[in-house]
Amino acid sequence: MTKKTTKNYLRIFAFLMFLLPISAFAQTPNVYLCGTGTVKLTPAFTGYTPVAGDKIIWTVDGSAQSPVTYATAADAIFNVPATLSAGTHTYSVQVQPADANLCPSDASDNTVVEKLPTPIIAVAAPGSVYCTDQTATTVITASKDASITLPAGVTMTYAWSATLGGTAVTDITTLGTASSSGDTFTLKAGVAPGAYVFAAVGGYATGAVPIVPATTCTATASKAITVTVKPGKATISVAP
Repeated sequence: MTKKTTKNYLRIFAFLMFLLPISAFAQTPNVYLCGTGTVKLTPAFTGYTPVAGDKIIWTVDGSAQSPVTYATAADAIFNVPATLSAGTHTYSVQVQPADANLCPSDASDNTVVEKLPTPIIAVAAPGSVYCTDQTATTVITASKDASITLPAGVTMTYAWSATLGGTAVTDITTLGTASSSGDTFTLKAGVAPGAYVFAAVGGYATGAVPIVPATTCTATASKAITVTVKPGKATISVAP
């Protein structure tokens, strides 16, 4: 292969790489954190067990941290703080043996921790008061707050519930149906009159990647809807 041909291939490769979106280079998270969630990162060094006096060196987001002198197994663990800022964070570790005759290890591959923004949602409807025969056109919408930007691969999902006069509705499907994505709920025609409150619980969906803690990484919003009786069709009587 000539030098000229090689250069042309390199130029084409560089051009194609330039066309790739930044997300193509993103690292897949090992775990998502939400709220005050924390995780412990525990290293295992292939073919070597740390001993007292070794130095454990963690690198966080490209910055080497102060070496930790190893005494017990707990000294090798990195505790990701609950105050971690939203975004992508990378962690790697290496060991520097106390024995000067031994070589320091290479840095580990990155472990990627993605801190998700605190979920915020809103629930809205075109109006608040409807007649019994108008409810089929009533679409209640749930949406995440516009200030929240989610990383690739993360979506917001919604689960609906309702109360009637303060009492929970056991089967919400008797009132209407949610869309496949869960972001809208459409009332059926002929819903019984009364004061309803429709609530949506929004949570993050991350596929197979776990969220810590998953149970509290949600937000709730509601909308009050009053369904009123529509007067029946009148009949006219004629009297002399």
